[in-house]
Amino acid sequence: MMVAAELQPDQQAARWDHHVAVYEAAFEPLTSAFARRALDCLDLHPSDRLIDVGAGSGGAALIAAARGVNVFAIDASHRMVTRLRERAALLPAAGRIDAEVMDGMALTPRDASFDAALSVFGVILFPDAGLGLREIARVLKPGGRAAIVTWTATERYELVARLQAATAAVRGPQPPPKFLPAQLRFREEPVFRSLLADAGLVVQDIVRLEERWRLPSARWLADHIAFAPGMSAMAEALGADRVPVLDAFASALERDQGKGEVALSAVAHVGLALKPRTENPPRG
Repeated sequence: MMVAAELQPDQQAARWDHHVAVYEAAFEPLTSAFARRALDCLDLHPSDRLIDVGAGSGGAALIAAARGVNVFAIDASHRMVTRLRERAALLPAAGRIDAEVMDGMALTPRDASFDAALSVFGVILFPDAGLGLREIARVLKPGGRAAIVTWTATERYELVARLQAATAAVRGPQPPPKFLPAQLRFREEPVFRSLLADAGLVVQDIVRLEERWRLPSARWLADHIAFAPGMSAMAEALGADRVPVLDAFASALERDQGKGEVALSAVAHVGLALKPRTENPPRG
């Protein structure tokens, strides 16, 4: 496992505390779009117990609870969990949401506690994603299903492609990054399959999902680009070029889609996996 000094910004829970509002406003519409489709794949029933790992400010948990599912949502960011609880308190009577601050690599629920598990761009960020998946497998009931969402086809992640083009327009061609962002480690299907299988889960399917990320305007997105620690670090690294790069980014997007609502494409995989049925009694 990497030590704290080696963790990338998006892997540092405390940094997420400073991005709650902007994440919810800017990025959650995209993660929620993927969450809806992942939940559809799980085919949950009212009163099923679902654990949502890396729940953030609660987009996926709220969707699941609205379907009558009882959700146990965990995140390592204290302020994300505080916001999730605020939103859950406003839910009409349907499913229940319990939210806790928790390390997803050391879950506290007992073995075989949940009917299903969900993680939308959550467990894939963990310093030890394999350990996070093994913990998910542990707390699933035998026969329980997991839906894990990860990035794929990163060349189709339009936000990054447009930001790279804007940076090149201002600074000239840029060398490739020295380090791969942690959330892209499992973008290739065979690697993603291995992550799930090595946790003791039976991989049932890897489904490719494409969504359109809708935002108020190009300029609004430029103003809210620091919606996550990694994006904030990227913007800070631009230094004095930050304003011209983001202006070039917004101008190009306006030329293509106008000054009103814009939509960017993004592609993800949802890995659907089953915990094998076993006669061994649960531990803990």
